[in-house]
Amino acid sequence: MVKFESLIEKLEGGKIEREEFDSCLGRISKNFDIQVDLELLRFYGLPIVVDKEYAFFETTKTPYKDEIYCVVDIETNGNSPIKNQIIELGAIKYQNGNVIEKFDSFIYAESVPPSISKLTNIYPNDLKDAPSLKKVLYDFKLFLGSSIFVAHNVNFDYGFISKSLKTVDIDELLNRKLCTVELAKKTIKAPRHGLGFLREMLNIKTGDHHRAYSDALSAAKVLDECFKFLPEEVITTEDLIKFSQTLNRKKKRRKDYREKSE
Repeated sequence: MVKFESLIEKLEGGKIEREEFDSCLGRISKNFDIQVDLELLRFYGLPIVVDKEYAFFETTKTPYKDEIYCVVDIETNGNSPIKNQIIELGAIKYQNGNVIEKFDSFIYAESVPPSISKLTNIYPNDLKDAPSLKKVLYDFKLFLGSSIFVAHNVNFDYGFISKSLKTVDIDELLNRKLCTVELAKKTIKAPRHGLGFLREMLNIKTGDHHRAYSDALSAAKVLDECFKFLPEEVITTEDLIKFSQTLNRKKKRRKDYREKSE
């Protein structure tokens, strides 16, 4: 959300003094209460820690190997003439190479074009008794918490889910995010870095491609592979996020679904 942008930018630069943090939060919050506001910020997805002297992102202290990552993938009904919406959402909580929690749900939609059914093997009949978009997104946001949002082409999944949250009157995401496409480009030597290509190249066998849960699991396996080739200076989770962004941080990112899918 726009009102938190200045605070996020300050914290991205490192720890800030407690007085400055309280002042910044006080300008944002109408009824300033540090405990209530901190809980709210963490609900929005910001992993903020506050002590007597400083405020900082927890990701600046957590070793990236010990982090709990929420690896996410969505399928949409694409070129639906009725409404382009999420029809399947899959996610896993991933730590030290292990799945510690999982989330997997169809979402009700009125239409799935034949081209999307052919690609995903998801048909209208699969969705007719599925929960609503609002129900699934609310449950997913609780599942996500303040975890690091990871996806293969993260701007697509993160942006699509954030916009979808707004359509059902739920606050959009503010979580720290990590893109396995950008990370793979910096760590894995390959002619292409789309998820389908990397699945074959790395012999990742996690189920059908273009299904949300199996693709989330594939992206987690790609993340593991990237970890093998990180430079020594990458120590914390925030180091990892910044390292992954250095290729394109100052450039306008393209909405490129192909990079995710190929």
